[in-house]
Amino acid sequence: MSFNFSVTKKRTFLALMLLFITLTTHGADMKRLSDYQWQNRLILVQASDENAGEIEMLRSARAGVDDRDVVWFVSTGSEVVSNQQSLSISLESDIKTLLEGGRSDERVLLIGKDGGIKSREARLDLDAIFRRIDAMPMRMREMRVD
Repeated sequence: MSFNFSVTKKRTFLALMLLFITLTTHGADMKRLSDYQWQNRLILVQASDENAGEIEMLRSARAGVDDRDVVWFVSTGSEVVSNQQSLSISLESDIKTLLEGGRSDERVLLIGKDGGIKSREARLDLDAIFRRIDAMPMRMREMRVD
């Protein structure tokens, strides 16, 4: 009898651990930039330094970001900060590669839901980015449906 109880406790513990792992990795299934295609628009920013203000600007615009299905990533050089819970190493690599592959004056990229780069800018201007997004045919359809 004690053997069965011990096995049952171990199975319960393992089941709880698997549940915990599943819950903590929820949202971490986006492992590459391409995983966001058709689900989100992306804003990628190469910050000039960690205190440049881009992160706070994006965080303070949460309502506009959420309304437009935007996921943003800011590369500070030492890390990538995002409005996503966790980032995989391969996702961080994709972001850094894309930002480093452009011209030095192209520090901000807007990527549409179709995966295409919609704009390349020298600085983060959220009002201009939101206007550009709102003029996109897919976004216009989304606004009519909402």
